[in-house]
Amino acid sequence: MSPSTPFSNTMIDLAAGVATPAPDIVRDPGGNAYLRHALGTAAAAGFGGALGLAVASAPTGVVITDPNLPDCPIIFTNPAFCKITGYPPEEVLGRNCRFLQGPGTDTAATHLLRRAIAEQRPITVELVNYRRDRKRFINELRTSPVFGPDGKLLAFVGIQHDVTARVRAEREADRARRAAERANQEKSDFLAFMSHEIRTPLHGVMGTLSLLLDTGLDAEQRAYAETSRRCGQTLLGVVNELLDLSRIEAGKLKIGSEPFTLADPVRDVLDLVAPAAAEKGLTLSASLDHHLPARAIGDAQRLHQVLLNLVDNAVKFTSRGSVEIRMAALPDGRLGVAVTDTGIGIPPKLRARLFTRFVQAEGPPLRNQGGTGLGLAICKRLVALMGGQIAVDSTPGKGSTFFFDLPLVPVPQSGAPPSRLSPAPDAILPPVPLANGRILLAEDGKVNQLVAAAILRKAGYTVELARDGAEAVAAAESSEFDLVLMDVRLPVMDGLEATAQIRRLPGMHGRVPIIAMTASAMPGDAEACIAAGMDGYLPKPLDRLQMLAAVEDVLNARPRRPRAAVPVPEPGRVAPLLDRETLEELRSAVGPGRLPRLILVFMEETRSRLARIIAANDAAHIEDEAHTLKAAAGTFGAVALRDAAAALEMACRKGDAAARLQIMGMLPGLVDRTISSFPAQPVPRHS
Repeated sequence: MSPSTPFSNTMIDLAAGVATPAPDIVRDPGGNAYLRHALGTAAAAGFGGALGLAVASAPTGVVITDPNLPDCPIIFTNPAFCKITGYPPEEVLGRNCRFLQGPGTDTAATHLLRRAIAEQRPITVELVNYRRDRKRFINELRTSPVFGPDGKLLAFVGIQHDVTARVRAEREADRARRAAERANQEKSDFLAFMSHEIRTPLHGVMGTLSLLLDTGLDAEQRAYAETSRRCGQTLLGVVNELLDLSRIEAGKLKIGSEPFTLADPVRDVLDLVAPAAAEKGLTLSASLDHHLPARAIGDAQRLHQVLLNLVDNAVKFTSRGSVEIRMAALPDGRLGVAVTDTGIGIPPKLRARLFTRFVQAEGPPLRNQGGTGLGLAICKRLVALMGGQIAVDSTPGKGSTFFFDLPLVPVPQSGAPPSRLSPAPDAILPPVPLANGRILLAEDGKVNQLVAAAILRKAGYTVELARDGAEAVAAAESSEFDLVLMDVRLPVMDGLEATAQIRRLPGMHGRVPIIAMTASAMPGDAEACIAAGMDGYLPKPLDRLQMLAAVEDVLNARPRRPRAAVPVPEPGRVAPLLDRETLEELRSAVGPGRLPRLILVFMEETRSRLARIIAANDAAHIEDEAHTLKAAAGTFGAVALRDAAAALEMACRKGDAAARLQIMGMLPGLVDRTISSFPAQPVPRHS
């Protein structure tokens, strides 16, 4: 070995700060001793004294390998390397660095390292190494070639860092980032879910109100209906804000500061919740402290939202007794609001996390009330944004009180509010649909079935129902329709797949126009419907005019297609007097407390219409009355009466006087039996 290559002849005892000869027992794989004259060559290389002490005290591992010896063995190591790896010097010297590798060592990193050594260039890599006790660690290795004055490669110097903690922290940060990305995606999925689940019942509310406002109403009834529609529009605005959850969580939700009448949000909440309270026989009321101003400055919409959520919850979880709103002027000049019920109460364990998002009450009597678990969390956030705090006090089995405080900024000289408030008497009249033409409505929601069918029947269409996608395909295959209204989210088979199967049907059956109806309003929904073969797209909630315009647009695009024939009831078919499922659908559609009044109005109008039919001498007049009776009876599940009215209408249309007289003769008895088949309907009273 040439003395001009000192690294191949030397090892340095850095702990002592001097160069020492390597033991003769350290040999290369060929068995030849390769360390000679260590002290002299180390001194010649300058690796004694201060330099040796500096390298020995370095916190990073240092090794030197000799590429001029077989297998490029380690000829030098410092104490830090031994501490990192757990190997003593005598187990390191003379070995190739690969002895540190093992399962999990990145082959790509070792390939890069070998390539850099072959090309005699520096490189930094991270790779899994193993200590003497076989514990893994992440080694950040920086290896550089060392050249002599003549440019000849003398050695490789490797600087090693145990970066296990840093890599672990980076991986934790990466996992946290991915978790945040998943959470963000879940939030987007949640928004899409809420878009559907909230818009679906809201579609029923707005559709029913549109039908109501299209009937004959007196001034008081129209005022109630307009108030309800205004509340529905307000609710839709709230839904849209909830769907923009990222804006809220970014702190961009602004709290209003406008003068408002303090009693107005209270009165509106009482009127909205009154039907549900009346059906359960609950007393619903509000009291306002006479020390409060009649008008204050704040956000009436957000106050209304918090009150509605609390009162609605109170009614849901109260089976007897009362629900009361109390507003008082607190000694510190703030507004105190309490909602007290005599319901089932809240267990202490649940109270501790009641205002957390997605937390719902547990147990059958609680869980069956439904809900998303968002309401109280939103209340807490809104109250905090308005400058207040919210809390609850509850005793299981005796009731609960939710109370919150808000800054009170009175409007000067506005007087005092009313001391007591009660719900206004509510009333709802049944829709008066007509019938003509054929539309297949594929919708699994009972409320939406009833509302959409009523809108279409009133506009002159006969509507048949399919409760899932498979039923829709079967109906489209067996009958001809002018149009299919297809909900996208259907059980058994979704609307997109049902549309695809209908499009594969032969002839006119496969070319029937199809319009999507969906509460999903996320980007790409409309495109997916069109791509599936649908002719149009209607987002829920929608009003009557929007639905009818879309239907007419699609039907008018195919003017040459003959309208499908309306099926005639089979002669002699025995139909039940009352379809209780339809009646329950109507109960769900109009809301709690309203069905008894609806049935009473239907009974009165049916008797009046019967009298007009019996007294009429004009077949056209009888046809008109039978036409309206048929649709009204169908709405209330009076199946036999509906079929009889349809037969009477058809007899008048065909000019069959004998059939007309025969049906008119049996109609009074059928009306009496139908009315008697309805359950007793006490008119609800309000507190």
